[in-house]
Amino acid sequence: MTEPVAQQIVQRAMKIIPHNVNVMDRAGIIIGTGLPERKYQVHAGALKVLETGIAFDVSASQAVQLEGVQPGINRPIRFRREIIGVVGVTGNPESVSQFADLVVMTAELMVENASVISEIHWNKRQRENVVSEMIYGEAERDELFEVRTRKLGIDPDIPRVAILVSAKTREGKDLKVHDIESIQQLLSDNQPENLVALVCPTQVIVLHRVSIPHKWHPDQVDPYLVKIMKRIESFADIDYRIAVGRYVPGLNGLAISYQSAQEAFQVGAELDPNKRLYRYYDYQMDSLMLELKNSWKGKELLHLIEPLIEKDSRGVLQKTLRRYIDSRSDVGVTASSLYIHRNTLNYRLDRIRKLTGRNPRHFNDLLFLHFSLRLHELKNCAIA
Repeated sequence: MTEPVAQQIVQRAMKIIPHNVNVMDRAGIIIGTGLPERKYQVHAGALKVLETGIAFDVSASQAVQLEGVQPGINRPIRFRREIIGVVGVTGNPESVSQFADLVVMTAELMVENASVISEIHWNKRQRENVVSEMIYGEAERDELFEVRTRKLGIDPDIPRVAILVSAKTREGKDLKVHDIESIQQLLSDNQPENLVALVCPTQVIVLHRVSIPHKWHPDQVDPYLVKIMKRIESFADIDYRIAVGRYVPGLNGLAISYQSAQEAFQVGAELDPNKRLYRYYDYQMDSLMLELKNSWKGKELLHLIEPLIEKDSRGVLQKTLRRYIDSRSDVGVTASSLYIHRNTLNYRLDRIRKLTGRNPRHFNDLLFLHFSLRLHELKNCAIA
């Protein structure tokens, strides 16, 4: 029995009956009362109930002889067949006894309700602890882990992929507790095998079940993402981003999946801040390029494109090379998309070859040009 629950019992009961109500703990101390001056006093009548396990009524004449007691009735509060406290109603026992059953029932129902809520919160915290161990690579398949997951109804062998949801207010502030809890709830609605946890005040992680793990592609989670994005957008004041990691089999793979979701979020938010959805699948090469950015290998790769950049003040050759790469080196498609003649395109490709020493018409050379150009495009990215 906690003080908040005891005071709630008092407030609820005193809305129904016109008498003061006291609630005492296992030590007979008043922890809830309509008379604040009596709080934390020892209640002798409650001690009698706790000692005998039966009701104890106090008349006006008896009250004079007992310390800290006023006339009234005192009844045990039972929870799962155990006495956990005492509830008392102040007044002439003959007048207030009619309220005894009602007050006891109110007290026991509220204690039961508080216990259920506490158990739900405990289970939620324990599930979040397990998810945290999974995404940070700290989960070990020992006997204790098996017992904990079985008790919490978690099957660690279900294939899952990490999906990160980052949300703030439109002013960039942390969400209220109610809003973040609503997001956590909708991430698991009708998805009992999803594991959801709060990573920080602005990020929620969901380990989402993968239906066809041997043919994994991020498109598999699109129906789920469409549904939750619509739901989140129905909230009035939320600015959100979602990042999908890569699927990696096994319990240990969840940590890699989470890391890749975090990386997709960081890279995507930097390169495409107006997007809502970032998939590691779409940013994998950029992620690799960013790891090279500050290394000698990355600098060596940048040297390849630098002569072209220096001679291309208007960016015409860069744009041409990017469009040629994106068009899968199809001359016709590239020329058409740039609204230029094929001969003009061939002239520009020859210029690129002369400036860089790599022929964009050759596959291997085009790969080097592609990586070098992309690294140049990422050069000013704040990540890495």
